[in-house]
Amino acid sequence: MEKRYQAAAFFDVDKTLLPGTSTEMLFVHALLHREIPGRFRIWPFIAEALRLLPKGLTIARKANKAYLAGSTLEEVRRRGRFLFETKIEPRLGDRGRIWIEKERKRDRAIVLLTGMPEPLVEPFAQHFGADFSVATPLEITPDGRLTGRRAGPFPYGRTKLEIAQRLADEHGWRLPDCSAYGDHASDAALLGAVGEAYAVDPDPRLLREARQRGWTILQHE
Repeated sequence: MEKRYQAAAFFDVDKTLLPGTSTEMLFVHALLHREIPGRFRIWPFIAEALRLLPKGLTIARKANKAYLAGSTLEEVRRRGRFLFETKIEPRLGDRGRIWIEKERKRDRAIVLLTGMPEPLVEPFAQHFGADFSVATPLEITPDGRLTGRRAGPFPYGRTKLEIAQRLADEHGWRLPDCSAYGDHASDAALLGAVGEAYAVDPDPRLLREARQRGWTILQHE
């Protein structure tokens, strides 16, 4: 039976729980340098970037998962697990676990909310014992291959807030009773909707907003 929590703590992953870097950047670097099997599908990536470009350069780059086209979901999952164990887990340190333990003691569900592809967030969810994880869903062909397109929303900017609100409605949480952790100005919409906002190693825009709005600022030591 699923435990019922009073509220939730929403965590960005890259540069928040994972200090200083992006999981996808590490994944792409590993592909390009053949540290993991597979290859970066450059032409599908360029085609998808052009399709997404009217939505802005950031979306064309960050929401673009077409470099995975042709792989199976299990291949990406297996490569992501290897990358996590060899490159990511040693970088995590204790700070994320400390924050999560604090939130659990306050009877809050742990929700990972990230724009990375779904298979890459799975090791993070297991490592931190997350109750929920929401990432970018990938479209799969009938024969099990990834098309390179998304199968649902890209959790970024206000879409993160919409996803958090949907989860809150489903589980009976009030966002003013929740907390959220993020590092980037794009996280501001979600941070502004919860009762406790934490700006983690914030970029300059988020740092200014955090100071103006009295949000807690957490700096990596």
